[in-house]
Amino acid sequence: MKTLLSQFCEEFDGVVRPLLQPLTQAADTLNHVSDKTGVRSLLPTVLDVRHHLSTLADKVAEQQAYVLIFGPLKSGKSTLMNAISAAYVSEVTTLPAYPCMVYVSHADKVSFTVTRYNGQQEEFGDMASMRTLLEWAHNELADRIREVEARHETFDPNEHIPQAIRRIDVRLPAQHLEESSAALVDTPGLYSRMKFGYDRMTREFRNTASSAIFVVKTDNLFLEQVFDEFGDLLKLFSRIFLVVNIDSTKRDLLADGELGPSLECHDPDRIITAFENLSMTAPLKAALKEGRLKIYPVDLLRAASSRVKGKDAADGGPAFKEFMSDLTDYLNSTDYLVAFLGDSLKQAWGLLGELKNLCERDSVKELGEKVVRLQAERDRLEGMEQAAERLGACDWDSFFGALGEDLSGIARGRIEKLRDQTSHGLGDAMDAWFDGDSSYQSLLTDLAQPLLARSRDDLTATARGVLETVASTDTAGAQVPEKIRQDLESLGVDLGALGKACLKQIDPGSGMAHANLDVPTSRIPVKKGFLDYVCLRGQGSVRRRLFGPEDAPNQPIPKSVKQRRLGTAGRDALQDVLEKAFDGFFEGALEHLSTQVLKLYVGTLRMGIKAELRKIKEGNALRKSSVDRRLSELSRVSDSLNGLGEVVEKACVVLGSLSNRYGETDPALLAKPVKELDTAKLTTPATPAKPTPDGAAKPAGPGAAPVGTTGGAKDATSAATSKPATPPAPGAVRRDLEPSRSLTARRGDLQPVPAGKDAPASDRESSATSTKPASSGNGAPGAASSTTSAQGSSTAEGNGSRADN
Repeated sequence: MKTLLSQFCEEFDGVVRPLLQPLTQAADTLNHVSDKTGVRSLLPTVLDVRHHLSTLADKVAEQQAYVLIFGPLKSGKSTLMNAISAAYVSEVTTLPAYPCMVYVSHADKVSFTVTRYNGQQEEFGDMASMRTLLEWAHNELADRIREVEARHETFDPNEHIPQAIRRIDVRLPAQHLEESSAALVDTPGLYSRMKFGYDRMTREFRNTASSAIFVVKTDNLFLEQVFDEFGDLLKLFSRIFLVVNIDSTKRDLLADGELGPSLECHDPDRIITAFENLSMTAPLKAALKEGRLKIYPVDLLRAASSRVKGKDAADGGPAFKEFMSDLTDYLNSTDYLVAFLGDSLKQAWGLLGELKNLCERDSVKELGEKVVRLQAERDRLEGMEQAAERLGACDWDSFFGALGEDLSGIARGRIEKLRDQTSHGLGDAMDAWFDGDSSYQSLLTDLAQPLLARSRDDLTATARGVLETVASTDTAGAQVPEKIRQDLESLGVDLGALGKACLKQIDPGSGMAHANLDVPTSRIPVKKGFLDYVCLRGQGSVRRRLFGPEDAPNQPIPKSVKQRRLGTAGRDALQDVLEKAFDGFFEGALEHLSTQVLKLYVGTLRMGIKAELRKIKEGNALRKSSVDRRLSELSRVSDSLNGLGEVVEKACVVLGSLSNRYGETDPALLAKPVKELDTAKLTTPATPAKPTPDGAAKPAGPGAAPVGTTGGAKDATSAATSKPATPPAPGAVRRDLEPSRSLTARRGDLQPVPAGKDAPASDRESSATSTKPASSGNGAPGAASSTTSAQGSSTAEGNGSRADN
């Protein structure tokens, strides 16, 4: 049967559960990020909120009632769980005193699910494996706590040991838990040294359970420290059931020396009275007077024994029967139903507020800015890579055409001057040679060749001067297109510096003809004498007699012989031969300077450019790889957090609408079948509620008001027949509301009971009373009922007190 409450649960689940996936993604990316921006510090909050949202989603989806049990170590919590569930669960709850919550619910097969602070889960199928794990985890946790305390730091499992166990879900055959759809929650014993998780766990149930059971032995009832933490419970829960675990077999020494029943055995109420009069603190007395606290002296061992044997609650003693009746009545009350809905909304708003604040932290903004900077750096490196490719593919030779023309023009002009200079110098050399007795070889090597060497050195110096001039420019003499110039600037390539470095590696004179004249004597005309004709000597023989062997014309020639054998004609012919040799050198030098020197310079420069580009590419590739990894890493985190923020914004809008619609609904209608209701009349038009900066929602629209503050349970039937709690207080809602239904009644067998027929008069009166929405003190979504009867006034007062707390 689909009730208005179950419809709310479906809609609520559709808002909350979709948040889990982006939260998981955000947690995963944060867990693997290695940045120094501080964004990794968000991981504990993300894990914490995800855990709470998951618990909340499951609670609402299953409409399950949580029964929280607190108390010191060895106070009887496990025994009470046996008694409530009518099943032997002590083996589960006597696990090592590890500071985590243990959820016990029904399943056909025993299983254990361990949830760690980092969100990881493990499944176990037997108790032995579970115990081994807990013993190991207990030692690891103790060591880590000591390490942190030694550094004078506050221990936080999310930070210092995220693999610590946060929650254990135990499922085992417990028929009564199945029928009631209840889950027993065993909390760590108070006053344990490993109490770091106590505040966190009580906070977890601040908005998910409206009531708590506190168990204490009579031996500890009068110890003040036992109730040191009780004030916190009074602030957290609107209803607390204080179960005093008595020992009905206990014996005291009588006056005659015999052993007789102790006071707690035959009259436990006197112990309770003494506690109320002598040891109870003012807050406890106030809670007792208000009806928020009730005390039950119960022999838990006897009650558990009878229940496990399948007996009725009455067999556990009158106090246990009363405890079970009061607990059932409360869980079946209209207030419990209202609290379930309202507190689910309140907790959702609180968690959404945490997520909004998380997504708006400075570290998240800094992360986004860093991603933008990294993307810009990657684009820059990508541009550099493309620029390097373009520069590497350039035809650099084509950029130096003008330089070649300049070199050729300068060389030609300089050669013309050198021609005149060497012509005059050569004439002087000839005069000097003809006036002396030196050999033909001496003319070449001692007089003419130095002239040629000086010309060669001059041309080399001229070429180097030209190259040094152009190399000192920013383009090293190249006519670079604007696009290439931009690429060079983007890469930081300095052509001028490369040109200067290039000049250190080349010799402009390299490849130019050396200053060695090779003018054979056969080219020099020689006059024959009388004997030459008589002896029939040829020109070759005459030249050898004059100059010496052709390959070594180093025979001294007297001045008179030179005049007679060579004469003016021979002199002119010799000078002409030498000048032509000089001309050949100059032509070769011009060709060399115009082409070879340019090729040598451009080739060396091109190699320098390629080496520079290769160096840039290698460095760029390393930087780009590093930036890509970092960008990919931080982008995943940034995208996941941005996506989470968008999902949260959408969830706030939908949750606001949900809060308005159900916040304006008469609580008595929540258990009604949807098909019997005119949904159009349930709500008034309203704009979606928007969360306040602290995460709470401000109901929008006329008459909008919160619905309750804490709780959870299954489908409820007729709220009109429910028996009002005394005083009504927020808590978990049960699926069915029937005044006489026990905690273990099968829900499927219950049907709504129309108000005014079979319900008691007080119930009909309460149901007939109008219920108006009212805003709670903290502005969070919820609902509070107000009635005109005295009982109704108590209800409003109780809810108001809870809201203030």
